[in-house]
Amino acid sequence: MIKKKAYAKLNLSLDIIGKRENGYHDIKTLMVMTDLYDEMEFSKSDKVEIDGEFSFDFKENFIYKSYEVLKDYVGCDLPFRVKIKKNIPIAAGLAGGTSNGAATFYALNELYDLKIPRDELIKLASKLGADFTYMMTGGTKIASGIGDILEEVKPIYLENVLIVNPGYGISTKDVYERIEIDSDRIDFDKVISNIYDLNVEKLNLFLENKMEDVVFKDHPDLLEIKNKLREFNSASLMSGSGATIFAIFENKEELEEAYKYFKNFYEKTFKLKVGEEFGSF
Repeated sequence: MIKKKAYAKLNLSLDIIGKRENGYHDIKTLMVMTDLYDEMEFSKSDKVEIDGEFSFDFKENFIYKSYEVLKDYVGCDLPFRVKIKKNIPIAAGLAGGTSNGAATFYALNELYDLKIPRDELIKLASKLGADFTYMMTGGTKIASGIGDILEEVKPIYLENVLIVNPGYGISTKDVYERIEIDSDRIDFDKVISNIYDLNVEKLNLFLENKMEDVVFKDHPDLLEIKNKLREFNSASLMSGSGATIFAIFENKEELEEAYKYFKNFYEKTFKLKVGEEFGSF
């Protein structure tokens, strides 16, 4: 049996720079890994089985898609059973599904002793989407292009982070289709420097996610969550295409106060840490 922890990521800012002729968008985003994870246990089987108490389309799930890519690459079947305890909210802007897929690549490589080099696994995974390039590697990185070009950044460590998820998912594809691209660019240097300084007041000036306008039009409750989090003296923003809102606090006391408040209204409220030790397979 192979056990894997599939960690969630956060977009600490997200810029939409342009749109390509093929429909893909050029982006720039600062990404970090958190200590929130799905628990996955892989074992050999005579067929593919995904055992988890959550709703999903079997063949559209990234676990199955990752298996298919590996199977085609090695030229033989790799049947397995995976038992998954889902802790990361679904369609939440936290890349939980992609993380599950990334874990599958590494787990099957070990389970069947395929001896595929790490770099080759990352290349194979990228066929399933630009997010895989980051989720297969983790760390503190700025992603550009369609999310596949990664630049290492001095590690970010955050001890007091809260996420609030409303309990429903949002389609990333739908958000991209409706987004309007502007000429104002996010100043990532200021975002990063104020994260290192843990300056909440300035972070609220520089943290930005260009997907918020589209999402908040349909879901004003998310804007209310974001604004309410700021009342607890935090820097808050939506992660990815939503629906999760995160908040960075300067100290544990303010984090705990906000956690107690939001937990009364939203079951999927979690206290997180951000660090380099999370997300490594």
